[in-house]
Amino acid sequence: MNGRERVTDLPHVDFSADFSANGIPPDYIETAAAFIAEDDPAQRFIIPELMPHSVLLLIHGEPRARKSLFAFELALASATGTPAFGLERFTPPEPVVVLYVMEEDPRALTRVRMRAIVKERCGAACPDTLHVAVRRGVNLDDPAWIDQLITDLKRLGAKLLVLDAARRLSAKTDEGPAKVRELTRALRRIVTMADVTIAIVHHDVKPPQNGQDQRRRSQRASGGDWFAACECPVHVEKIGARESLVFPEDYKFGSDPVPFTLALEVRDGLVVRLHGTDTTTEHAETAGASGKLLAWLKANPYSSKTAMKKAGFGWEAVETHLNALLKAGKIDGGPGRKAGSTVYFVIEEPSS
Repeated sequence: MNGRERVTDLPHVDFSADFSANGIPPDYIETAAAFIAEDDPAQRFIIPELMPHSVLLLIHGEPRARKSLFAFELALASATGTPAFGLERFTPPEPVVVLYVMEEDPRALTRVRMRAIVKERCGAACPDTLHVAVRRGVNLDDPAWIDQLITDLKRLGAKLLVLDAARRLSAKTDEGPAKVRELTRALRRIVTMADVTIAIVHHDVKPPQNGQDQRRRSQRASGGDWFAACECPVHVEKIGARESLVFPEDYKFGSDPVPFTLALEVRDGLVVRLHGTDTTTEHAETAGASGKLLAWLKANPYSSKTAMKKAGFGWEAVETHLNALLKAGKIDGGPGRKAGSTVYFVIEEPSS
């Protein structure tokens, strides 16, 4: 399969024709023999490896992880056909029409940030393939808004819809599996009816008070149906003052893209470009807060949780990442000097 096959070279399918007026497709039952005998369409990508066509891509992480910058880079790279994050492997097969919906930040702040990034990438000519709706009251809980989005996406010929952020676009994002399922069903309807990919920004849940959150990155988004509904979960984690880790994990219908780091290029106080650098899965697993705690423990073996907190690691970081490192077999614990206390140390790998 050629991952850079042109989207527009493939025949357009009118998905709306598959449904009757009451929303139930006619002749919806078929034999398995007829189903598996159909020709398989070529897999299409908007951005090779990272963003297939006609999927839900979930951009998730903790607050201030730079998820919005990541999302807008996807939009701009797709609209211009230029490599996302400056990585050649993420060069789109062609420019596509993009609709970027921002309900998180004010129009004035969004304009300033967007202007700096677009000017650095495109000069004075903003691409006419990029359309925006900033603070226009888009509501994914309203069927009228869903229908309007479908109509406008088809009118524009858009292939990518970026939604930033889920919590500002719906009241169902954090209300448990049943409500989240209603929202993801609406998103799936947009994907099917408008023949687009949706990239939606969302946040991770806070670690539980007992610190036992040992789920994989892709399962940390709040609400109970996000992981099940989204084919392409992408975790974004802040690991430095101007650096974030991007970890695509648990892609449903393909292999996971190689993780990479993002370095922000800042000029006059504004981010103008995101520079990507490929990394390894092994390095990515120990990056971020877990990596910092592991490095500190290596330099300060046989330390208690109290010592870690005094060193500047917050309560949530200690409880969450310490348990993750224990589960991964990277550290171990033993009895401390006081009765009932525990000290922790890094398990040294045997030399070859």
